[in-house]
Parts: sequence; structure tokens; C-alpha cells
Amino acid sequence: MVSQKEFVERIKGLPKTIPSKTKTAAYTKFRLEGDTLFFKRVIPETFWDLNIKQLYKIYSTNNFINTTVVKKITNGRVNSPSVAILMAIGCIDKVGNKIG
Repeated sequence: MVSQKEFVERIKGLPKTIPSKTKTAAYTKFRLEGDTLFFKRVIPETFWDLNIKQLYKIYSTNNFINTTVVKKITNGRVNSPSVAILMAIGCIDKVGNKIG
């Protein structure tokens, strides 16, 4: 399992743009401020934020992560980008199984 420190480093190294799991959306303009990751959904153009401590908790306490798992913990708003970010930083595979 990836440590919280390594997790944050991977977040800092996100590519310029990442696709959603289903490739129907894309996220860009990542900016980490404290424990909050700010980013933009490309179409429709909407701005989002995500608590990375909460995202790490999801990663560290679940062996399988998909939008349903994330939704139960975050009340739904950031489920798709959360999964996309976890895939982009190599913490889950394309099915949702924890790796690393």
C-alpha cells in the first residue's frame, strides 16, 4: 500500500489532463492547496475540489474502489473524479482493485 506521503507526491505529479474511468469526461488544471485538490472538469466546464485526506482514507480502507464506494463516503459529488485520480496515480487498476 502507498503511504500517505507517497500518495500526496503522486497527487502533485498528476498529468495535465486525466480521463474519467469511462472516458466520457476529463479533468484538468490540478492545483493542490493544503489538503484540498482543486481542478476543472473539461466539459461541461465546472470547477471542483476534493479533500485528499478523505481520498487517502478511501484508498487505505478499501480493497476495491469504484464510484459507488466513493459515493457512500463523500455523499456523491466527487465520485467520478476520485476514481479517475486514483487510477491516474496508480492506486487502483481500471477495474477498481487497489494496487501499490
